[in-house]
Amino acid sequence: MKSLKHSSFPEMAERVCALYNEEQDALLLGMLGQEYEIRRDGIFIRSQKAPESHGAVIMDYLFSRGTDVTMIPWRTLGDFEDATFPGFRTKVEGPISSYTSEILSSNNILPMLDAKSVPSLIGTDLAVTVRALPKVFIHVELSQETQDFPAEAWILFSNNANEFLTVPNLHLLAEIFKDRLLSLIRIY
Repeated sequence: MKSLKHSSFPEMAERVCALYNEEQDALLLGMLGQEYEIRRDGIFIRSQKAPESHGAVIMDYLFSRGTDVTMIPWRTLGDFEDATFPGFRTKVEGPISSYTSEILSSNNILPMLDAKSVPSLIGTDLAVTVRALPKVFIHVELSQETQDFPAEAWILFSNNANEFLTVPNLHLLAEIFKDRLLSLIRIY
C-alpha cells in the first residue's frame, strides 16, 4: 500500500492538479464537486474521514502514472481492459436512467457535481461532461423514456482515464458519481 506519510505533497500536487497547503502540509483535491483534504494521516471531507471507497479512488489517483489528460474519443469501461462489466450497467447506468426525467428538469445540480451540459454525441436528450477528478472526466448521455423505449443512461470515460485510475477504481468512481447524483436529486 502506498503511503502518504513519506510522499512529496508539493510534487504530487503539481502532477495531479491539486492545491498544496504548505502551512498544514496537506493537499486539497476536488472530486465530483467536493473538496477533499489529503493529510499525512488520511483523506478527509468536511473535516471527517472520507468514506473508504472515496479514499481508494483518491489514493489510486494520487499515485497514478498519468500526467496529461486526453479527453476524446470517449471510452466505455470495457474498452480499457477489453472486458465486459455486467455489474456496471446494473449498478450505475440503470439507477441513473431511472431518474432521467428528474435529472433533465434539475439543471441546478450540475455545478454541484463539477458538470456541464454539452452537445450530445448520439442525439440523446441530455449530455453532460463531469470533471470527476482534475484529470479524469466522465461523459453521461441520457435519453428519456418514450412509448417505444425505456429511459437510458450511458457512462463514458475520458480517453486515458485508465492512466489515472485502475479499471476497478474507474468503476468505483462511476458508482460514487451515481450515488452523489441521486443524492443531490433527492435533496434538490
